[in-house]
Amino acid sequence: MKILIVGGGGREHALADALSRENTTIDLIATPGNPGIADLARIAPVATSDTIALVHLAQHERADLVIVGPEAPLAAGLVDMLQQERIPVFGPTAQAAKVESSKADTKAMMLTFGIPTALAETHRTVAGAREAVRLRFGAPVVIKASGLAAGKGVIVCTTVDEAYAAIDRILDDKAFGDAGNECLVESFMTGEELSLFAITDGHNVLPMLGAQDHKRLLDGDNGPNTGGMGAYTPVSMCTPKLVDDVTERIFLPTLHAMRRRGSPFTGLLYAGLMLTPEEGPKVVEFNCRFGDPETQTILPMLNSSLLEPMLAVARGARIHSTTPFAWRNGASVTTVVAADGYPDTPRAGDAIELPSFSDSIRVFHAGTTRDSDRVLRTSGGRVFAVTAIAESFADAQRASREAAARIEFDGAIYRRDIGWREAERQRDAAERDAAERDAAERDAAERDAAERNAGAS
Repeated sequence: MKILIVGGGGREHALADALSRENTTIDLIATPGNPGIADLARIAPVATSDTIALVHLAQHERADLVIVGPEAPLAAGLVDMLQQERIPVFGPTAQAAKVESSKADTKAMMLTFGIPTALAETHRTVAGAREAVRLRFGAPVVIKASGLAAGKGVIVCTTVDEAYAAIDRILDDKAFGDAGNECLVESFMTGEELSLFAITDGHNVLPMLGAQDHKRLLDGDNGPNTGGMGAYTPVSMCTPKLVDDVTERIFLPTLHAMRRRGSPFTGLLYAGLMLTPEEGPKVVEFNCRFGDPETQTILPMLNSSLLEPMLAVARGARIHSTTPFAWRNGASVTTVVAADGYPDTPRAGDAIELPSFSDSIRVFHAGTTRDSDRVLRTSGGRVFAVTAIAESFADAQRASREAAARIEFDGAIYRRDIGWREAERQRDAAERDAAERDAAERDAAERDAAERNAGAS
């Protein structure tokens, strides 16, 4: 079987890794790929923005399946073009991809169909957006660029002045390009965020493990917002009951709404959720593809087939009878190693010293290239995603951090606290368990003493 993977980042490397481990006979082609993917697949140097050339490549290779990784070619209609040529492709059409490419359109859909989310307004003018903040939302408030902004177009503002500055930056300064032709002014939600993926045929869903990513550049969730500095799975808050709740109240109603609107969604639907303490899970945003870096932490935990449901969806089949995903025991933690200057002006061209690791450490290339002398060099903001798999969360967290520290290039940046919330939850749970054991032992000792005294009298 020939599978063409479109994309060249850490997410696509993780997809290539998972598929090649599942079936070593698969003939993988990747475009444009990267040096890590090149160890698993043949590389075709076609840009993800050249949709016509991508279709020609799929035809030339006689691909049995095309998997589209990044959001931009999905929004540009690559799936529509491949479907017209009767080439099986995993991903949504351009109209369905608006679930990510137009936050304004998606917010309107959610509010119309009663899908749990924060209240918001869409504005195209600075004056209108500022008035919304001043008169109706106040602070804290969230300001979002409506279009595709590589995961960086969301600004949480703690004061009204910060909100005004964010509005100016999006609408006037065009900090996010055309993604900022309109912006959302959105109510601030409290709670913890959770990423939940589901493969869908447009009617049914196969949820994956929940993950939690870390958007801020620096330890302690400080510094600027990024595309993601790390992630981990499983998340102890993401219980089977919660997944069922999200499926019934968010995934299935969203698919129903999209069918009603004439844009049925097939592929991978990514729900970015806020687990609010009062009202349960609410949608922060939807993405129309596998997330990055969550994919790099989720897929190494998979013990069942990834290809089977993806191929079924690409061929137009239903997945209601497909066996749910099976997952390995333990935990996975991914630490992103980024280039100096990330996220604003990442430096490129630094030579990389990449050591070898055991199979419990997966190093997914994201922003790397090889020069004419075959020297591995940095070529993007996020350079590697370093995933450690272990029997416990604490062991995976430590192993990921230590492995990230061993990768050397000038100005390398990485967080040392990926999964810190989970570490706190596990520590608190251990302390509660110890306190309950101590209390039970004291109660037992007091009962024994009372029985002895009663017998003596």
